[in-house]
Amino acid sequence: MRVFPHRIPVRTIFDSHAGSGVCAIAISRDAKCLVTISAGMVQRVCMWRWTYPDESPVCYVELSPEFGFQDFVIFNPQNPYEFVSNSKTQVIFYLWGDAGLQYSTPPLTKQTFGSTVGHFTQSAFHFNATQVLTGTSAGKVVVWDVERKRGLAKEPQGRLRGMKATKLVPMQEESLTVLLVLESCIVTGDVRGQVKFYNGHLQLLACSDHSGTGPIQSISFSKTPSDPPGASSTSSHPFAARNFILSTSDATVLRVATDGTDFEKVMKEAKKAVTAIACHPQQSWLAMGSHCGLLKVWDYKQLQLLVSRIFSSAGVQCLSYDPAGSFLATGLTDGSVHVLDAISLLSCCEVFRFSRGPITHVQFSHDSEYLATADEKYAVTVYKRVLQNERRCWEHLAGLHSHYKPIRSILFGIQLDGSEPRLLSLGEDRQLIEYDLSSSSKDQLVVLHRHRVEQAAVPLFLHPHGQQLLQNEALQCNNQNVQVESLPSGKVMAASHFSLPMDLRRSSWTHDDIIGAHRSSRE
Repeated sequence: MRVFPHRIPVRTIFDSHAGSGVCAIAISRDAKCLVTISAGMVQRVCMWRWTYPDESPVCYVELSPEFGFQDFVIFNPQNPYEFVSNSKTQVIFYLWGDAGLQYSTPPLTKQTFGSTVGHFTQSAFHFNATQVLTGTSAGKVVVWDVERKRGLAKEPQGRLRGMKATKLVPMQEESLTVLLVLESCIVTGDVRGQVKFYNGHLQLLACSDHSGTGPIQSISFSKTPSDPPGASSTSSHPFAARNFILSTSDATVLRVATDGTDFEKVMKEAKKAVTAIACHPQQSWLAMGSHCGLLKVWDYKQLQLLVSRIFSSAGVQCLSYDPAGSFLATGLTDGSVHVLDAISLLSCCEVFRFSRGPITHVQFSHDSEYLATADEKYAVTVYKRVLQNERRCWEHLAGLHSHYKPIRSILFGIQLDGSEPRLLSLGEDRQLIEYDLSSSSKDQLVVLHRHRVEQAAVPLFLHPHGQQLLQNEALQCNNQNVQVESLPSGKVMAASHFSLPMDLRRSSWTHDDIIGAHRSSRE
């Protein structure tokens, strides 16, 4: 856990929740105290004075799993000794001090108000000194207040022991995802991308609609601007002169202007797994594609985003630069293949749609004369370079369902007796297949050799042993060992085996690592 006052960490607390990690954290208004909640099965709530050199919390308490997974916490801005957390089913009020960390868990069910409550999302302290608000997935706000009983103190201890749900206010039909208090306003964000502003009585003041941006995850307002000369020093609505930043569950960050009607996209990140990467052969560029269809190219030395593109209809499955670094081939989950300009990411050719399943592999030959792909339907497809209007492009040559189980690798090499490309594919069917590119014609992909490389083990990967198969050997990795396959005359004649000390599917091996292991096995 680290504290960053000005982007540079000034304090690191190691193993704050050893073995489980932190799922929620908050800092007090005076910036002296931190509260953290662990992510373990039995959650621990810890209070820290981070400016002290202690490596242990001031106090802590362990919560029963019956309270649900507490994933949100916030301090009372008027009292650093008081905070509240919530799970989907339980709101918990805390008070810490010399007596340690105490908490209370007031009940709230459908029977309390005779209405559906929904799941709790976020909580906030009302600028009214005694109330706490909690948003719900049913579009409602729960108002918690100190139970009014004779003799009950109106101090924090009274809030801790006497809190109860006093109101359930319907706000809208859509789920509330964000709830916060901004001076004298209450602000909500929802699953439709709307930001709404209410007064202290939960009466609507204004609405900023950003439909299509996805559910809002957080809202952050700018600092109060200085009033220009001649302007009124006080505004009836504190939000009226503040810009704010939104983040959404679609991994988008938006900046919203003062009037709430104009907004700009600040950042767009992958909202699904990154499934493909490719390094430029000459520049310090890294292309990354994700299953949401987002493709980005970064300069990994300058730590700068160069260009991005979104494929709205499918996810990116595989990427490959051509040897010169001029083009970037992209295979998508809908079976289409796009050849893009490496700088602009604009399409250079027509979109190829010759595969019936998601593209799993894509690769150029050493001279860029050929482009080959493999797909989930066990087919290998080859494209050949042509000139169209004096521009270099590729066109479909042929395809073949050459395997009957998933294809794990496709690999281009160079013929020993010349500079012609050679193409191989390796599948889980234990077949290593070489294709005769020179004899292939339109819609006719010719197989030169088929060889069964294993009897029991399942092949996982094929890699050239040396540069571009010039040594006429290939490294074939399976779920048991690594083999160096000799490929004289285009046929596998012999194989050297050596075992690996760990599962290849979970290990990262460099070329030197594998060659060293191969040499050790021979000695």
